[in-house]
Amino acid sequence: MNKSIRLLGLCCAGLVAPAMAAPLDAFLSANQSNVPGTVELEAGYDLVNSTVDVFKIRDKDAIYAGTNVGDYRGGHLRAGVAITPRIWVDGGFWQRKLDYRNDVADIKSWQLAAQYKLVDGVGYQPAIALRAGAWGNYANELKKTSPSNVRGLTLDSVTVDSPKDNQYQIDLIGTSTIFAHTELSLFVGAGTSKVTLDGVRGTIGSADVAFGAADVNPEAQYRANYVQGGLMLNWKKDDWQLRGGYQYQHLKRKQIDDIISARGGSTYQSNHTLVGEVKYQVIKEAAVFLRGQYLTNQFVGDIPFAYNTLTANRFGKRYGFVSAGVVVTF
Repeated sequence: MNKSIRLLGLCCAGLVAPAMAAPLDAFLSANQSNVPGTVELEAGYDLVNSTVDVFKIRDKDAIYAGTNVGDYRGGHLRAGVAITPRIWVDGGFWQRKLDYRNDVADIKSWQLAAQYKLVDGVGYQPAIALRAGAWGNYANELKKTSPSNVRGLTLDSVTVDSPKDNQYQIDLIGTSTIFAHTELSLFVGAGTSKVTLDGVRGTIGSADVAFGAADVNPEAQYRANYVQGGLMLNWKKDDWQLRGGYQYQHLKRKQIDDIISARGGSTYQSNHTLVGEVKYQVIKEAAVFLRGQYLTNQFVGDIPFAYNTLTANRFGKRYGFVSAGVVVTF
């Protein structure tokens, strides 16, 4: 394994591990507003630390228990608009900061999608919608400032330049009323992913070392395909709304997982995500919400650029965080 790959793994493994993806697909529904011009805006704050880790997920970690590794804070904005009675367009942007001892990773995520209702639901007959979207994650750089030993050589800092991933996917969604005030949504989908970066740099005293993107391909740059499916229960009565969603995702990565397996390493191709939310309508146009998310394999499929031949073994850990915010409709 060449030296540049070891540099990449040291940086990514330390800084990126705790994070979550943009799409929030566990809450997919075929029933969006059918009133043209209706706009829905969501603003929220996302957080995890020892105080809000009520299930003590991180406290059970043999390595990072009692540290700030995995602390996460950030905000997000999401917006959706009904273009016609059948067309709904939405998008979102996430800004998140992740702590790793003395370092902080600044990662941004985005999402944009359009949804077309093919069939209107009547009674128990489900509404059916087709959704096409794109989403991704990027950072200007990921930096590890503490000393790192690489093949007997002590590096003062390591930097990965412009890591990013882009995904394109399509989903088929069905939603039907199953009880009074209660809807059940089911969805299946598929997508494709591409991970890239500009290069890797390191420092030893006043000396700089640099490696181009070609040096880390295909150990950290790769393409993948994935399939997913899930369901959501949505209960709403008067001013209260409860939602619970589940998402399963399975990935097939080209080359990189074969390389990891050939070296005797562990690969992770799937993830289970659970999302729960409580929402209260404060006034006609505005509601407040509290949302929790839990992942069985950290960010497998959620931040693809963090997965490479040296960081893959870290994806077997669980992760979760909470969000709180307001939703305005007009």
